[in-house]
Amino acid sequence: MVTDNINSYYHKHTRTVVMFMVITLFVQQLVLKFFQIKTKMPAGPRNAYITTKILIVFLAVMMVIYVNNTTMKINYKDILITKEEMKRTLIRAGIISIFMILTMIVIRIVKGYYNPKVAERPYFKLYLTVRTRWFYPVNAFLQEVFIKAFMQDNIRIMAGKDNIHYTVWLTSLYFFVLHMSYPLYYMVIAGMFCVATGYFYEKNRNIWGCALLHFVIGFMPRALGIL
Repeated sequence: MVTDNINSYYHKHTRTVVMFMVITLFVQQLVLKFFQIKTKMPAGPRNAYITTKILIVFLAVMMVIYVNNTTMKINYKDILITKEEMKRTLIRAGIISIFMILTMIVIRIVKGYYNPKVAERPYFKLYLTVRTRWFYPVNAFLQEVFIKAFMQDNIRIMAGKDNIHYTVWLTSLYFFVLHMSYPLYYMVIAGMFCVATGYFYEKNRNIWGCALLHFVIGFMPRALGIL
């Protein structure tokens, strides 16, 4: 009887997670299409930050609805962590961030050598007035709450705790598709970044290091003049 109840729960949870993913990806297409109809412009790189913000609001609402009414839950214990855990994960993420920034500086130097327009850009500028970049630290954190503490943890339950690779790659595929309004290369980078931070999350079991890495890879390329 107990085994039957457990199997029933996991089957129900699997259906719920799959339905959530299908509904949100379907609504994403509606958002992109509605945006195109209203603005007479196709959704693309120039306006992706607008459609993304609309989608983030919808995903937040859907997350709250599902958390309160289904088997899907937010893993708060990987958000509300101890000072020791915070220090440990931020040190690890900080070391990785330094290498990421150094790599970006090398890319900037190489691009500047071949492209005079890139060479004219300042080596560090925040551009806080460009496309709501001032909000990006909070945005990166909220995205990690959604994609890690909500989606990845619920997919792990669906897949089984020992099926880490399936969990990380399915979560990353979902994250990849959510960036459909951006260019393909951006989608690929977003997907592969989600793979890397997905394993980082599984190793450290909190979202704070992932949020720092998300901020660095999303904010620093423009600040360093690469974009």
